[in-house]
Amino acid sequence: MTNIYFNALRYPRVILACLALASIVAVFQLQKFTFDASSDTLVVKGDPKLAEYNRMAELFGGDEFIVVTFAAKPPNNLFDEASLRLLGEIQGELNLLEGVKGTFSILDAPLIRSPAIDLNDMSNGYRTLRSADVDKNLAAIELSSSSLFQDFLISSSGDASVIRVDLTREFELNDARDRRDELRLKGVADQEFIEAEAAYMDARANYVARRETLIAEIRTVRDRYQSKANIFISGVPMIAADMITFVKSDLALFGSLVLGLIVVMLYMFFRRWRWVFLPLLVAATSLVFTTGLLGFMQKPVTVVSSNFISLLAIICISFSIHLIVRYRELLANDGEIDHKRLVDDTMSSKFLPCIYTGLTTMLAFGSMLASSIVPIEDFGWMMCLGIVLSFIVTYTLFPTVLLILGKAVPSKTLNQQITLTQQLCKLATMHPGRVLLFSVLLLVFCLKGLSLVTFDNRFIDYFDEDTDIHQGMKYIDEHLGGTVPFDVYLQFEPYEDSGAEDDFFASEETYPERYWFTVDRIATIAKLHSLITEQPNIGKVISLSTLEQMGREFNQQEALSALELAYVIGELPEDIRTQLIYPYASPEKGIARINVRIKESGKRFSRDQMLREIRTYATGELNLAEEDVKITGMMILFNDMLKQLADSQLSSLMYVVIATFLMFSLLLRSIPLAILALIPNVLAAATVIAFMGYAAIPMDMMTITIAAISIGIGVDDAIHYLHRFREEFSDSSDIITAVERAHLTIGRAMYFTSMIIIGGFSILMLSNFLPTVYFGLLTALAMILALLANLTLLPALLVLAYRKTSKNTI
Repeated sequence: MTNIYFNALRYPRVILACLALASIVAVFQLQKFTFDASSDTLVVKGDPKLAEYNRMAELFGGDEFIVVTFAAKPPNNLFDEASLRLLGEIQGELNLLEGVKGTFSILDAPLIRSPAIDLNDMSNGYRTLRSADVDKNLAAIELSSSSLFQDFLISSSGDASVIRVDLTREFELNDARDRRDELRLKGVADQEFIEAEAAYMDARANYVARRETLIAEIRTVRDRYQSKANIFISGVPMIAADMITFVKSDLALFGSLVLGLIVVMLYMFFRRWRWVFLPLLVAATSLVFTTGLLGFMQKPVTVVSSNFISLLAIICISFSIHLIVRYRELLANDGEIDHKRLVDDTMSSKFLPCIYTGLTTMLAFGSMLASSIVPIEDFGWMMCLGIVLSFIVTYTLFPTVLLILGKAVPSKTLNQQITLTQQLCKLATMHPGRVLLFSVLLLVFCLKGLSLVTFDNRFIDYFDEDTDIHQGMKYIDEHLGGTVPFDVYLQFEPYEDSGAEDDFFASEETYPERYWFTVDRIATIAKLHSLITEQPNIGKVISLSTLEQMGREFNQQEALSALELAYVIGELPEDIRTQLIYPYASPEKGIARINVRIKESGKRFSRDQMLREIRTYATGELNLAEEDVKITGMMILFNDMLKQLADSQLSSLMYVVIATFLMFSLLLRSIPLAILALIPNVLAAATVIAFMGYAAIPMDMMTITIAAISIGIGVDDAIHYLHRFREEFSDSSDIITAVERAHLTIGRAMYFTSMIIIGGFSILMLSNFLPTVYFGLLTALAMILALLANLTLLPALLVLAYRKTSKNTI
């Protein structure tokens, strides 16, 4: 096999032509490479609550709405004629957008006290702020003090309002997903399932494109009126879309900055432009192949898996740097060596270390394939696919271009010593005991930090305080009842039409389902409504209890009897029931809905504890059956995802450690060496996670990958170091000499690689998207710790364990 490879290198221009042709094909597939901004990427695949959420969303609408706030700029008042006219213009433009099902604002809210009207007159019509004879002063008081509209459509102070933009449900996507999932549950893996999967992917791509267009158009409307009013936009669809927007923006902005930094660092390290051009060419080709293949497979990239681009680039450059350092080393040893042989020796000497580093890194990222969280799973297999392609491209393109360029001219930096690696070598060889003692103390420090790690995430914390989305969420939290919604559904007996025509207000025009709304049911809902309101960080809560409170406006604020309740509901016009009844009750299904909004900008609290208290109260105090209480919503699904992260974290890390140990054992053919190689890298990973605990950085979809990245890339250094250490020990038979030579040679490559990774990821800390900031910070920290551990603790352990050992036993 190796003979075939090295014989093929005799024809570098043919290989280069083939790679160029493959690159052209991959480039044409890049147009299919997309980002998925849907909220589905924030949940656990197969979560039973997801199916429940989708079912209830089809019935009541779910979280598919966007909140647009509106506040008049001083000295204007919200209820000035000009302000209301401006609000109406904005609402009218939003209504016309494709993908908007409808809108609702204070302009549409029914007014019953501005001036007061009798319930009997409601069926004949009612006033709104659009009515010519409405008393706007009374309307301001009525709306801002309404049990329903306060903190829902208008702030209690009466100076800020909301346009609720309901989005059209994507029935094509839902039907395609249901069909795909139905066949998956049946275990069908034939052509029918393949076609169903393809139909789902097409529907999803169309949905994402339409949703991106719609959100962009809503922003355009906002921007057009921003100078005339204070306007913010929020809502679950906006949060999901803005995550992708920030990631795409970061890729464009920081990608160029990272590229520039890498160019500078490569030139500083090697002082030859070929050693700048070649690693970048290899990395760019690998990324084109990988993203082109993902485009061909129609696999979208999410917030989490978008990081694979930067990581693959770094892994590719790492491969190239090790090859460059080895090439320059061989050239320094024999300046007269034939160039073809020089290239062959370079590639052959680094083949095993590179292939094993690739495999161990794949094992680390492969642990994510066991996750039920779609973005994490996607990230895992995308990285595995990319590493395979990176290795193939590196071992074809690198020697090919090098052969065409010809033999390099040695630079002045060829034998230049690196002060850091020299100092670390002295520390490891002269004071191995101290290094080991410090490592033990660090481990104790880590154990405390690990216990402080939390999974308490809030959407608002994902965005910098200066960003539009953060300001919008905070504004809504402070003035308009909270941003992130969830729902509590209570199952009662469904309504059955008894056909009782002798009832004194029964007629074919009335709303016969009115009889389902009994006093006892409303009282049960009111008790749970009250309990939810008392929970921490709860904003606006709306249920049938809220509507019953509105009904008391017609009864001198007295509780309504059964007949009065039925009468009030029956007298409401159909368009009022559409806005005030149907979103909170389905008599035909027997379901009542309590809609809750969380104030994310408040103090942190345990969502799990809150949900347990709600369920315990419903099943204990209210005597509802467990299966009759459903709590769902995007916040709940996101919370489930975080719990899944917590459950899978330990098992994934154990898998990575065991798999890496087995890989080390195969490569090094020594169990003791495999154990020694693992210790520094496990300690480095533990230190990074402990730092998150001490710094109160929560574990989320992006930071969960840090442990795998730390071990996966960190062990690469260990493999290269031990591979070179064994060669040097075999030649010198002296453990100290072997360590010193390993630091002088492979330590240089480790230093170059780590510095480039650290520098590149440090730039990400300038982002406005905080998960990207944390990802950059923690990846850079992981690389610092891995470098220090592999150049201090690993050689110190080797010195302590093998100082009296002959070369034949290692």
